[in-house]
Amino acid sequence: MVNFIFGIHNHQPLGNFGWVFESAYERSYRPFMETLEEYPNMKVAAHYSGPLLEWLAENKPEHIDLLRSLVKRGQLEIVVAGFYEPVLAAIPKEDRIEQIKLLKDFAKKLGYDARGVWLTERVWQPELVKSLREAGIDYVIVDDYHFMSAGLSREELYWPYYTEDGGEVITVFPIDEKLRYLIPFRPVEKTIEYLHSLDDGDESKVTVFHDDGEKFGVWPGTYEWVYEKGWLREFFDRVSSDERINLTLYSEYLKRFKPKGLVYLPIASYFEMSEWSLPAKQAKLFVEFVEKLKEGGQFERYRIFVRGGIWKNFFFKYPESNYMHKRMLMVSKLVRENPEARHFVLKAQCNDAYWHGVFGGVYLPHLRRAIWENIIKANSHVSTGSFVRDIDFDGRDEVFLENGNFYAVFKPAYGGALFELSSKRKAVNYNDVLMRRWEHYHEVPEAATPEEESEEGVASIHELGRQIPEEIRRELAYDSYLRAILQDHFLDLETTLDEYRLNRYVELGDFLAGAYDYSLFEGGVALERDGTVAGKPARVEKTFHMTEDGFVVDYAVRSDVKALFGVELNLAVHSVMEEPAEFEADKFEVNDPYGIGKVAIELDKKARVWKFPIKTLSQSESGWDFIQQGVSYTVLFPVGGELRFRLSFRER
Repeated sequence: MVNFIFGIHNHQPLGNFGWVFESAYERSYRPFMETLEEYPNMKVAAHYSGPLLEWLAENKPEHIDLLRSLVKRGQLEIVVAGFYEPVLAAIPKEDRIEQIKLLKDFAKKLGYDARGVWLTERVWQPELVKSLREAGIDYVIVDDYHFMSAGLSREELYWPYYTEDGGEVITVFPIDEKLRYLIPFRPVEKTIEYLHSLDDGDESKVTVFHDDGEKFGVWPGTYEWVYEKGWLREFFDRVSSDERINLTLYSEYLKRFKPKGLVYLPIASYFEMSEWSLPAKQAKLFVEFVEKLKEGGQFERYRIFVRGGIWKNFFFKYPESNYMHKRMLMVSKLVRENPEARHFVLKAQCNDAYWHGVFGGVYLPHLRRAIWENIIKANSHVSTGSFVRDIDFDGRDEVFLENGNFYAVFKPAYGGALFELSSKRKAVNYNDVLMRRWEHYHEVPEAATPEEESEEGVASIHELGRQIPEEIRRELAYDSYLRAILQDHFLDLETTLDEYRLNRYVELGDFLAGAYDYSLFEGGVALERDGTVAGKPARVEKTFHMTEDGFVVDYAVRSDVKALFGVELNLAVHSVMEEPAEFEADKFEVNDPYGIGKVAIELDKKARVWKFPIKTLSQSESGWDFIQQGVSYTVLFPVGGELRFRLSFRER
């Protein structure tokens, strides 16, 4: 007989659309638990994230009642995590403990004293042991890949182990990767055969399936397969009645057996994450390497040595994510003694918007907007004033300005540009705009996954190879610079809007990413750079004043080369789909009703204005997403000598 633990992880990100919650509930969460209720001998370990529980409590209280009933019947073991589903390794220790405590308190309302942790995205680092123990946790669930990365063979992965850090000890359960690809994508018989194959007379042997609940109805093709074709009922029926399978829960297993021994797990997540977290060029090589091993029949033999990146690499891969994360850390320190403000910080730690894999993640503007909303709301509880320091730990100082209504953060070393303009009143960051990047899957049709090919069942997301549609490919462009506000361009006089928006133009100056000198004054900052245009000396000065409704910036430009001088403002326009356009104006309005709202751009003289949407191509569970990350507005003036003008930004 083999012990078998079956678990699910149900989560919807903070900021996700209400219809997404509703759809996932109807296609997965509700039918799954209602089916479970019909099989009293079936047991499930379940983790529900805080954002999902809050939505259920408000919109589907009957589901909360059902969970409570299943706990009472002994069919459901509640496994917790950080309430707002943070990657625990990426937040301060004090916040980890508070996050876990919040979800443990909710579990008690369901009638369960939770002692186990579902590790968000299975991101492990050894020092988590102390935080977890301090939070009252006895066991944690990670992937078998973590154990293989520590050198254990597959044959050693059918037991939990102890792991230790600084004298604190916790139990770690490995999730069986084989089961992750069988359940629910292959016929039930395949899972039964695999479980039977593990039965070797060792009564302590245990295999664990614990994975996304959305696989049971939300992922493409799974609703029909799992419910309409009866996969789940057959699975529950056969697993709960098979004499060679002992269906158990984590807590029940630990009452009967002690862990196998001591292991030390390296920093790791699941196998697919080690591909996704690599920089794009290296991720492409990683996929090629895995495919070469598989083609030569060598992958299984050597896979314990095949490792890619770690989750925190996303902060290197996406500087926009890094900056958002470091702003969250900054505010976390400032408001730790303020319960109301701190709650906003805990919300801002929701993991999804900080990274990207097969799901949209950082590429989804509404998820980033929710993070920024909570960072700003938390920050608004304390006064920081103006200061200079390296906020995002890139080795270069930022200039942080604050008045009664706004935060403005400049990067003097990167074009003297404005990389955050946050409104306290609207709780939005006007510069929440992601640059257009080449991702490795734009060329690699398949992911580096260890699953076997099979025509039976339904394909896992990880098995889907996709081609980019031609209509997207025609508009696809990649940026050579991060997108900010008040970015300074020198362009050839013949440059067209199409060349500019598709990044097929020549930048004549070295101001866009060059370092500016700066000096602070009351309510603003003066930035200046002596650089070159077409190899000849040029100078740009911009004097920035914060106002009650936005900012005013005075430009003084000197270039003997005849060119177009452009000031680019990248604004987080997400709810209004814009088309490229060119016009002349001394003022224009931006209206994004479900995003940044209304703003007005005013000039003291007429300028040519180019606008175009910044659209990124990313993969998602449903295919390709060609998403508007924001809109670029560039005001252009001819220069060939002296140029002076004033630009005003007003919040409406």
